[in-house]
Amino acid sequence: MAWTSNKRGSTFMECSVPLMVSVIDTDSAIARQVSPPNRTCGDAIPTRRGRSTTCSVRGKPCRSLGYHGRTVLLKELDLVSELEQPQAITLDEAAQIADEVKELIEAGEEHSAWELLQNLHPADIGTIIAGLPRASRDAIISVMSPDTVAWILHQMNPVEAGRVATRLGSNILSFALAQAHPRQVLNVLDRLPVRRAREVAASLEPLESAEMLEYAPDTAGDLMVGQTPTTHIDSLTGEAREVLRSLEDIRQKLTHLFLVGNDGELVGQVSVVELALAENETPLREIASPLVATVTTDTPALECARLQRHYNVTQLPVTKDERLVGVILAEHLLAATVELDTRQMQRVANVAGETVGGPLSSSIRTHLPWLMINLGTTFLAAGTVSLFESTLAQVVVLAAFLPVVAGQGGIGGTQTLTLIVRAIALGELVGIGARRLLMREALLGLLHGVVLGVLVAVIALLWKQNPGLGLVLGLAMLGNMVIAGTVGAGVPLFLRRVGIDPAVSSAVVVTTFTDVFGFLLFLGIASASINLIT
Repeated sequence: MAWTSNKRGSTFMECSVPLMVSVIDTDSAIARQVSPPNRTCGDAIPTRRGRSTTCSVRGKPCRSLGYHGRTVLLKELDLVSELEQPQAITLDEAAQIADEVKELIEAGEEHSAWELLQNLHPADIGTIIAGLPRASRDAIISVMSPDTVAWILHQMNPVEAGRVATRLGSNILSFALAQAHPRQVLNVLDRLPVRRAREVAASLEPLESAEMLEYAPDTAGDLMVGQTPTTHIDSLTGEAREVLRSLEDIRQKLTHLFLVGNDGELVGQVSVVELALAENETPLREIASPLVATVTTDTPALECARLQRHYNVTQLPVTKDERLVGVILAEHLLAATVELDTRQMQRVANVAGETVGGPLSSSIRTHLPWLMINLGTTFLAAGTVSLFESTLAQVVVLAAFLPVVAGQGGIGGTQTLTLIVRAIALGELVGIGARRLLMREALLGLLHGVVLGVLVAVIALLWKQNPGLGLVLGLAMLGNMVIAGTVGAGVPLFLRRVGIDPAVSSAVVVTTFTDVFGFLLFLGIASASINLIT
């Protein structure tokens, strides 16, 4: 019986059962599966982290190697000479692979489908599997190792991860969640039936980073990594290098080492590059640099992302009671920025938290309330039109142009609204007064209104040979575009002033204003100029 160890110290032993070993690059998921010639393996020996090797005996998975660190099988085992790195693929390539996977699964060839996927990056695997029909998704997950399932759940959004989790066995799900972030564990368990959630939760060991759960979602405390590299400001470069060597999980992602004073207060930082270039006896004070920005545990994630973008920092130190408690890595800041921007865009359209492949019940709960509110506002616009029934009875052709005025106003208002909401979210309105902004958008609406007003007047003249109708339509278009620009900027600014998220309800308010005032202007001017039209 022979022992072999990997880079992290995990071990396995040879015995008398044929083995299929999963060769894993844990920064990028399973690279491939190889069947070593004349090699057999049975039991797996846990690693120092309580995890073990990934293998399958006669096609059935045994145990799985944790994804922390980079697992490399020794060349003495003659399995592989080097690991294959997965390459990025385009969206078109992902769509093509997804179609091929579905065809293979429908033909009952789940293992062939998995072979098609296993050399991809886990992000691509997660995207493809999340988009598969439920039956196909369940079929391909059934042939994966628990370690791979953990990677897939990590790449999915909470809704999709919860849907996949409901189809997994309790043992596999427990293993997968044991490697996930505590916040993701809670998100997945929250989407399971109560009895199943309790069963899985009871099998999980206490989470090492469970203290992260005391911080609210979308805050610096939620984003940070608790394993924080620090050393005293009076230390030497050689001592600082030893601190970095002691960090097993995140040292390859760090760009700076943080420096503390005698009372544990954060006083500066030193670049990892400077540490590498300096002599061992160089005092850290000589190569230290001041901190550009720090945040506290309750700082909103959006503000953290703004600081990263504005000051071009690669990591943000997080403090609590003036003591360093964590660091936010650049990759987490990027992920938070994308997630928050997506939510912001969804809130503008009143579809926050929804996914394309999500359950119908969730979509109904998201859409229906806002559709009912919008229905009420349309009746307000209809009531405005009913005030001019006599005018419409005299000049029926006016009804044909009502959507022209209202539609253009709605589009113009939405354009301005989107621009202002984005500027508010990114902090781009610093130093720009509300009055100045309103004047700018009103002027922009006026210029748009002049161009569009002349255009629709000419169209009405050529189409209906009615100069009076063209004049009325042009004036209404001009006025409504000014209103659209002013309201599109004013509504989100007002909502922000009163403490309401401008992304949530601005769209409905702006559309209502442009519809009502568009109809009011068009039909009001038409009523006053009825003799010109008839």
